[in-house]
Amino acid sequence: MPRFPDAWMGELLSKADLVSLVSAYVPLKPKGGRMWGCCPFHNEKTPSFSVVPDKQFYYCFGCHEGGGAVQFVMEMEKLSYVDAVKWLAQRVGMELPEEVDDASIRQERAVKERIYAANKEAAHYFFDCLMCEQGKTAQAYLVRRGLDSKVVKRFGLGYAPAGWENLTRFLTDKDFTKEELIRAGLAIKGKKDGECYDAFRDRIIFPIIDTSGRVLGFGARTMGDDTPKYINTGDTPVYNKRRHVYGLNLLKRKKLADVIMVEGYMDVIRLVKAGVENTVAGLGTALTTEQARLLKRYVPAVYLCYDGDGAGQNAALRGLDILAKEELDVRVIVIPGEMDPDDYVRAHGAEAFLALKEKALPRNAFKLETMARRYDLGTPDGREGFAKEACALAGGFEPVERERYAPLIARKTGLSLSTVQAQCGLSQEGAAHSVSNYRHTKPKESGKNDGADKTAIMLLSCMLVSKEGALAVVGKLADMDMDFPAEIADFADVLLAAYMQSDMPDIPLLLSAQQGDKAEIIAAAQVQTNDIADPVRTATDYVLAMRKDRINARIRILGEVTPLAGEQAFADALAEMNALQKELAALQS
Repeated sequence: MPRFPDAWMGELLSKADLVSLVSAYVPLKPKGGRMWGCCPFHNEKTPSFSVVPDKQFYYCFGCHEGGGAVQFVMEMEKLSYVDAVKWLAQRVGMELPEEVDDASIRQERAVKERIYAANKEAAHYFFDCLMCEQGKTAQAYLVRRGLDSKVVKRFGLGYAPAGWENLTRFLTDKDFTKEELIRAGLAIKGKKDGECYDAFRDRIIFPIIDTSGRVLGFGARTMGDDTPKYINTGDTPVYNKRRHVYGLNLLKRKKLADVIMVEGYMDVIRLVKAGVENTVAGLGTALTTEQARLLKRYVPAVYLCYDGDGAGQNAALRGLDILAKEELDVRVIVIPGEMDPDDYVRAHGAEAFLALKEKALPRNAFKLETMARRYDLGTPDGREGFAKEACALAGGFEPVERERYAPLIARKTGLSLSTVQAQCGLSQEGAAHSVSNYRHTKPKESGKNDGADKTAIMLLSCMLVSKEGALAVVGKLADMDMDFPAEIADFADVLLAAYMQSDMPDIPLLLSAQQGDKAEIIAAAQVQTNDIADPVRTATDYVLAMRKDRINARIRILGEVTPLAGEQAFADALAEMNALQKELAALQS
């Protein structure tokens, strides 16, 4: 199994928050210092699945599944260890380390490096085309849109000239193969073998750049009435539009309180040019969970500012809960007159836009305002319909929010506040989560790892509590001339080696390298650590109990030896039994 560098793996685990990871599959609620939910690995109605946030491990008291982030992904997504690590790295936006000695990873990295190189050359080519004579029409278009050379250079804008093989010829002359260009999304495979043609032709080009400065792909806009208006790089080994955000590369070194999320490339460029620099955009798709997680790494709050038409406002509605689920503070900037941010800033300026930001609506206020627009509040039926739907929504709010929004509903409907409050109080929570609805849920018999010796688990718990506890276990086992129980032996050696390096080893990191039953036993041992007040005393008691159990088991075996086994064998059995009984008596005194 490939070994990933400890420093890289530690960073991955610190970013791959286990509570957030698990919450994507099953809802969790806090209780007693842990997060609890119905187990995603077996069907149950009463939650027995727990996540310990500060120690970054999970354990189910029903089916005894346990582990850390890597094991959870392996189980839920049915992935190998290496693929689970890749999955997590992609989720948190980390590149795989170069030090890993694995042929498939080396090959994958080589493919990606060629794509990055081709994209970089393509970006330079498009920029040069924009700035030369053949880009005059594109330059005029950008000027009409209010852009100058400074902002063009800042965003690396370019122009893909008309024609079928301009970029293809340019890059093949630089020793890129046609297969590499197709894989990068820069060219499209032709009908005949070995043929391809440029993916972008006679369009303004918007490079999509990550926070490391690498060109991932491109967006391309027509300057006329061609459809579609925008085309974008499809999925490639280095780019997936669900996982990236346009414009974030310009913000990575800035300490920001929030970002403004808009819909399009031109919205970002226009706002940045006007001085509203903390602006980013999606990439031709509705806002995704992956984008929300990416933004969370940089800011605590997000302002959605989508187009003012119905489609834009509906998109904002869909994005609200995605952002809130990632614990981002989210608000909505409402642009009047169904304008988009680009047009509004051009017409009214940055100060007017920032004034709209100051009046941005909280998530639930925007939901209620949007809901109200669907009803004719000038009629009794419209007011009643809105009141019922709004109260049903507000019934799921936290009590403080119910108190806040009940007066708003009352004002819009003309109902008394007491009536609205009563209706909100009677509302039911949203549809209950059923673990059986998850695509990865599987029936699982409880009792997994019931065969794991309790003494072994408790000894490992003592070792996990502290270095002192670990050394006590080793010392007591040596005193009794015993080895670690088989089920914990490998990890106990790993843990001891870690204690030799540090008094506080990185347990989540050590856990991440374990698989199958070993990870589950470690998680079971972790569960017990909070109940161990004195690891040395506990280790002594359990080693002693283990020795007694082994003596009793050996005595039972010796007791089955009869004279029929032979005179010498019978005598040896009696002698060993007498010695063991004396040892047992001494241990019990």
